[in-house]
Amino acid sequence: MSRFRLQVNGEQHVVDAHPLTRLSEALRQNLEMTGTKVGCDAGDCGACTVLLDGAQVCACLVPIAHADGSQIVTVEGLGGDELSALQAAFAEHGAAQCGICTPGMLIAASTVLKDPPPTEAEVLDALGGVLCRCTGYRKIVQAVMSLGHRKAPGTNPGASSGVGARAIGIDAQAKVTGSACFGADVPPPADALALRVVRSPHASATFELGDCSGLLERHTGLVRVLRAADIPGCNGFGIYPDYKDQPVLADGIARYRGEAVCALVGTPETLDTILDEEVPLRWLPQAEVLGMEDALDAAPINPVFDTNILTEGVVCTGTVPNEDGLAQASGNFTTAFVEHAYIEPEAGLARRIAGTDGIDRIEIAVSTQSPYMDRDEVANVLGIEPTRVRIRPTACGGGFGGKLDQSVQPLVALAAWLVDRPVRCVYKRSESMASSTKRHPANMQGRALADRNGRLLGFEFRGDFNTGAYASWGPTVAGRVPVHCMGPYRVPNVDARARAIFTNGPPSGAFRGFGVPQAAIVHESLVDELASELGIDPLVFRKRNALRAGDTTATGQVIRSSVGLAECLEQ
Repeated sequence: MSRFRLQVNGEQHVVDAHPLTRLSEALRQNLEMTGTKVGCDAGDCGACTVLLDGAQVCACLVPIAHADGSQIVTVEGLGGDELSALQAAFAEHGAAQCGICTPGMLIAASTVLKDPPPTEAEVLDALGGVLCRCTGYRKIVQAVMSLGHRKAPGTNPGASSGVGARAIGIDAQAKVTGSACFGADVPPPADALALRVVRSPHASATFELGDCSGLLERHTGLVRVLRAADIPGCNGFGIYPDYKDQPVLADGIARYRGEAVCALVGTPETLDTILDEEVPLRWLPQAEVLGMEDALDAAPINPVFDTNILTEGVVCTGTVPNEDGLAQASGNFTTAFVEHAYIEPEAGLARRIAGTDGIDRIEIAVSTQSPYMDRDEVANVLGIEPTRVRIRPTACGGGFGGKLDQSVQPLVALAAWLVDRPVRCVYKRSESMASSTKRHPANMQGRALADRNGRLLGFEFRGDFNTGAYASWGPTVAGRVPVHCMGPYRVPNVDARARAIFTNGPPSGAFRGFGVPQAAIVHESLVDELASELGIDPLVFRKRNALRAGDTTATGQVIRSSVGLAECLEQ
């Protein structure tokens, strides 16, 4: 431990820390300035950007020894009692969406405010080190460009001034000041323990977890090693109420690489020193099935189902024509796993709370998109009533569907329930990518037909979607794809079918569209091909076949929007 002096936002601070302590850690933990967010701890995302002697740096890459005696500016220093003009511009332009990247983006933008005003290229260059997964950057750039060289204080964002006025987000001020509390920002109590998950290095394997007494003796700060047998309720969770097929901790069989097999609970300093190799795990790797075609002929992977076809969705109406003289387009299409890559890794803090009536309850502060689903899943895992579980959603630093599934929730709840101390878990970026759900890979075939006047007459679709080792949102994907796979077009004859297939891949879940974006690749490619064959401009072809208000879709639904796709294309 050494003593370092940091001048942060104009104030002098003294920090006792190891010389290699990350500046981000010193700011967040020692000085409790959680406006500096951490997304990757590797200098990739830029969420932790601060100014060090006037220059942009990723605070996660700067050892505190390097910052000794330096002047540091964080998001907390951009405004005083009022927002700075830059912060106000971000709020007014809707530049802060989930908000996890906003503090770093503001710090980066502050370096480009000058006289004469910056060009758009200069703004883009200044912001280039900070990633955003929500906005598409345009609102951020517009907010910075709206300022020019002005640096006067802005107005605090509030309610709109009247009907038709742009409304300011109710959480905009918290996000632009850095005070929004995300999962890892929740301050742990002094007696809080940490939790670290040990995960399978194999996509398919059986394993045994041996006697952990030696591990506990070697590491006095290790309080408990959690295994499947410790779960008091149901060792399983899932989106649908009729089956809970994904274990919280695998019980002797790992079905994908990255699956949780046990969890270490102890002091943060202790967990940092324990190698996974020290945990007495004995592995017997099995043949892995990663491709959907192989899975169709393989033994069942998921023990809840007797086949590797989870479910099938079907939409059929009319009869797809096959007569000669029609224009036809067909093709095979393949997509891969896609990572959500939300900037905020999963994080949560659980504590067991003694009830005055003698009945304890559990409370979890967690980054989530589905607090009520979390409540029910945690109650099921602990074997208690849902009324004894309270989920306190923090700000959610990106989700896109990925934070609809369980991550740290049942783990920290189980640990806090059993050891009767607060327990905190923050995933590292690599762990988030190993364990979180992905966009479904797909193998798809499509065929579209049109008459010589460019009117769509029929559409056939077949799609297999890789749901990984567990169901997650697979049934929703298989059910929604046939409904939407013909796109926003009037098609009188449809035969569309989609299946969700189990493999030894990571679970695939919700991801902005539930399989529909994959299917869009098919119908838009076929529309382009038909237009080309018929010698019709693709935009004209789309307008000619676009659904309009009052049209009936292949599923019998009536388009009720006052403005349909055709009108949008006209505009």
